[in-house]
This record gives sequence, structure tokens and C-alpha cells, in this order.
Amino acid sequence: MSLPNGWSAGSTTKGASSFRIAPPNGMPEAQATLAVVAIAPANIDQVIGREQRRMLGGVSFTDLRRSVIDRMISAGGWVVNDRQREIGGHRVFEVIAQTPATRDGKPEQLWNFYFTEINGRVYSLTTRTTGGFTERLAGDAEKFLSDFRPTGVSKNK
Repeated sequence: MSLPNGWSAGSTTKGASSFRIAPPNGMPEAQATLAVVAIAPANIDQVIGREQRRMLGGVSFTDLRRSVIDRMISAGGWVVNDRQREIGGHRVFEVIAQTPATRDGKPEQLWNFYFTEINGRVYSLTTRTTGGFTERLAGDAEKFLSDFRPTGVSKNK
């Protein structure tokens, strides 16, 4: 799979792959992490209607949002917004968050958490950067998700 411009593979630990992102114009580096957060249960087809619209691969949006809230609490940040979208033919639940600048000079950071279900697995792509690069990074993340096809998943599924 090709990565967006400026993205380079970093480490892979405990099933999560990290990426370093070199933004243009000498702005600070950004990061991204891709991980499987859940395996869809076998009885997912039994969920119907409204409940199904608020889930990805059997995981409720509430649970996905709660995982981001927990992460932001530990980082001293907060959730700004969430929304459902379609990216590359896949339903995506996106949670936008931020952490404040710190006294030791670390700038405010904007975080985007993209959750999507592909081939029975719920994936999370998390991006993090300082202001000024967020729109381009969001576009790159959407391109990554559009092109993302885990082994054994055809583009037509």
C-alpha cells in the first residue's frame, strides 16, 4: 500500500503501526497510528435499525467515543466533536479532540480519531499534529483510509 506524501513507516508494536509525517514548510512533524480495536462479533447481523446505524462492526459509537475521552483525560485534553462520514466507500466514525499547550513549551495538539470496519475488524487511525497542518493531515488521513485494504480485502467489498 502506498502512503500519502511525507508519511513514513515507523515502529510496529502490539499490533499498532505508527507513521511519522513530515509536513511541508518546516512545520513540526505529525504522527499517525493504525491499530485494530475490535473484531466484529459473529452475530452482528442481528442488530437492526437505529442501533446498527450507531455502531461499527458491533462496537457502539458511544464506546468508541468513550475510548477517545479516556485517552484525552489521561493526556489532559478534551473531545471537540464527533461525526459519521463515508470515506473510500467505508462508514467512518470520526472523533476530533485536542490537548492544550503545556508550560514546558509543547504546543497545542489536534487529534483526529477515525474508526472504520473492514473485513470484520474495527480499525482506528489516529493522527496528531499542531495547528496549521491539520487540514492537510486530515486530507492525507482520508486518502490513507480510502486506499487502506488489509490483506485479503478486495477494493469492491
